[in-house]
Amino acid sequence: MNAVTLLKSSKKLATLGLLLALAGCQTTGSSTSAPADPRLANSSSAQFFSKSGFQACAGGALVGILACQLGNPSDRNACMLAAGLAGCGVGMGANYYLDNQRSKYANAEDRLDATIADVRKDNQELQALSDTARNVIADDKRKIEQIKKDIASNKLQRTQAQQQIADIDANTSYLKRTLADVRSKQQEWIKVAEAERNSGARTDTLDAEINKMQQQVAQLESEIDQLYQQRSSIQLG
Repeated sequence: MNAVTLLKSSKKLATLGLLLALAGCQTTGSSTSAPADPRLANSSSAQFFSKSGFQACAGGALVGILACQLGNPSDRNACMLAAGLAGCGVGMGANYYLDNQRSKYANAEDRLDATIADVRKDNQELQALSDTARNVIADDKRKIEQIKKDIASNKLQRTQAQQQIADIDANTSYLKRTLADVRSKQQEWIKVAEAERNSGARTDTLDAEINKMQQQVAQLESEIDQLYQQRSSIQLG
C-alpha cells in the first residue's frame, strides 16, 4: 500500500470512526424541542462529563477500525463494524482506564496517586456542575410558582404557559441526562478501586473520593427530583 492510498484510506477510516462515535456513543443530545438554559448548555463542567466519554469512545472505535483495515480478517466490513462498537465499550470502561494507567505507571503507588487525582478532578467538575444546576433549578422553581399564580388569575394564555413549561422540561431533561453520565463514570471508578484493592493496594483515600462523588450525585439527583415534582403539579389540560 503506497503513501497516497494509505492517506486516503486513513481519511475514510477517520470519518467512519467519527460517524460511529457520533451515532453510537454520544448520549447527551437534546431529546426535547426547547433548548436547555445556556448556563447548562454552555457549562464546561457538564461538557466535561459528556465529552470525556465521547472522546474515549471515538478513539477506541477508531483504533479497532484501523486494526481491521490494516489486518486481514475474512470479512473486513463486519470486522470494522464490530470493532467500532466494541471500541466504545472498552474506551469508556474501567478496564481500559486500568490498562492505560498500568502502562503509564510502573510503580503501584504512583498509579494510585494519579487515579486519586483523576477522581478529585471529577469531584471538582461535579461541584461546579452542581452549583450551576442549583441556580437554574432555583430559577425554574420560582417560574413554576409564578406560572401557577398567573394561571389562577387568568393572566397567562395556555400557549404561553406551555412554552414556559417546555423550557423548564428542557432543563430537567438536560440535568437528568448529565447526571446519568456522571453516575456512569462513578460506577467505573468503583470498578477501578475494586481492581486496585484486589491487586493489594490500600484504597482508603481513593474510596473516600469516590464516596464524595456518590454523595454529590445523590444530592443533585434529589434536587432534580424536587424540581420535577413541582413542575408535575401544573396541569394545563
